[in-house]
Amino acid sequence: MEKIFSSLDAVSDVPAFWDLLTSFFQGQGILCFAAVHFPPVGAADQDNVRARAVGFSDAWMQDYSESRFSDDPIRAQAKVSPVAFRWSEIREIRALSPSEEQFMQDFSRVYRGDGIAIPVFGPHGRNGFFGLALPAGVAVMPPDLFRLCKLVVQYAHQRYCELAAPEFEVHQPLSPRELEVLGWVARGKSNSVIASIIGVSSNTVDTHLRRIYGKLNVTDRVSAALAGLGHGLVSLP
Repeated sequence: MEKIFSSLDAVSDVPAFWDLLTSFFQGQGILCFAAVHFPPVGAADQDNVRARAVGFSDAWMQDYSESRFSDDPIRAQAKVSPVAFRWSEIREIRALSPSEEQFMQDFSRVYRGDGIAIPVFGPHGRNGFFGLALPAGVAVMPPDLFRLCKLVVQYAHQRYCELAAPEFEVHQPLSPRELEVLGWVARGKSNSVIASIIGVSSNTVDTHLRRIYGKLNVTDRVSAALAGLGHGLVSLP
């Protein structure tokens, strides 16, 4: 286990990261896997579908990314589930919509075996999940392999977020004072209260807010707070 963790620490870019992870899973007999990243609400990339798969056809993944992403009940369940679950359990733990049911039927023609969905958690709400297909001929993942995979994918997701961080950065960073104001806005404070806290006039706070809106490309306090949280500019205790 220490070897894969050390190797993940040593990779210097995202392509090398995926090559390493692919090699690790293949060494465990897992020839098909997918990783889906959920950008947080308010982030610049919040509407981007970030999915990477190995062992599935390019045609299926292109269709998934372009039009089937929202129909995937495994993805939807992984987004709200704190624990791993088997793909075959999805109808037991979630009431499927017609489009989700059609997705599962189509997916069963792409891959006939079972697999495990493992939710992963990253900084500032950058969560996601890994879908690991069970090795051929294996009906249930052995407990020791299951534990290993859960540890590795969580560690890997955080490393991915670190490597891909430049893609998530705000292009117009806020000044220290603007960050301070945004932090109080995210805590629900009014302009007058913020003015009292930081020792300036309400008009000055309003000026800071207008600049914040422009830099974050938003038009109101709620959107600014969400953008600040999504970009990791502010955090709540």
